[in-house]
Amino acid sequence: EKFKVAQRKMELSFARAVLFFFLLAGCEAYVQKSFLPSQSRAASSGRLITMMGRKFENNKLKMAKSAAAYTKKASLIGKKIKIAVRAGGPDVDNNRQLALVVKEAMALNVKRDIVDRNIKAASGKAEGADFKELRYETYGYGGVGFVINALSDNNNRAFTDIGTAVKKSGLKLAEQGSVVNKGFESKARITINSVIDEDTAIDIALEAEVDDIEGPLSPDTGMRQDGDEVKSVLLVGTTELGAMVAALQAAGYDCVGNLVHEPIPGTLVECNEEDMELNLATLDRLEEVDDVDSVEHNILFPADA
Repeated sequence: EKFKVAQRKMELSFARAVLFFFLLAGCEAYVQKSFLPSQSRAASSGRLITMMGRKFENNKLKMAKSAAAYTKKASLIGKKIKIAVRAGGPDVDNNRQLALVVKEAMALNVKRDIVDRNIKAASGKAEGADFKELRYETYGYGGVGFVINALSDNNNRAFTDIGTAVKKSGLKLAEQGSVVNKGFESKARITINSVIDEDTAIDIALEAEVDDIEGPLSPDTGMRQDGDEVKSVLLVGTTELGAMVAALQAAGYDCVGNLVHEPIPGTLVECNEEDMELNLATLDRLEEVDDVDSVEHNILFPADA
């Protein structure tokens, strides 16, 4: 009897051991399947991490470029303030050019105290840097024309830096007027922070005795780098800029105007893929030059066709 009891205990112990073994094996398989990455899952996870890393790096690059562009524009605002103050004095109410620059600064979210400090510095008796508006021209690839606008207190430095950027692109600077006089016309460009219809724009222009008006046009986020705040664009004659801006503001429109070189209708140049790539690289090099304010061109982009 004692022998049978001992035998029965041994059988039960063996059964429990077998059951425990299978339970342990099953748990291990479940853990490996559910929690530990398989080779394919690890590879997929690696690709996902790589893709996320690239996206993060691309976003960082875009953010860095945006921050650099903003810093450069804010710096150029300071130069424009100095030019405007020395031309017409520090009183914004009596200096239309200065008032337009201040409006531009506000549109770029440049802090008002920074603007005021620049006005005060420009109106001081102490001699400061004498900034000048400069223009350079070059022909790009496929017959494209570039007009390079600069603000600098050192003509030689601006000429050297811009010339170097042009040379790195395999191009050379052209004679003054050779590009502008061929495919561009001088215009006053007004950006408006709300939508305006054609009839309203014409009525305001007639009231202000502005004869030469074109628009409203769509914002240009490419060459002109219009921000999200810009909803409508008008073009008027260069001598009518002040009158049109004043009339628009009197009608309740928040707007900023500046003089530009606008491609003559019908002169936009269509580039092949290789020329387009080279021209865009040239644009990037020129816009990286500290003294460059803007680069105007007559490239026909697919969206314009």
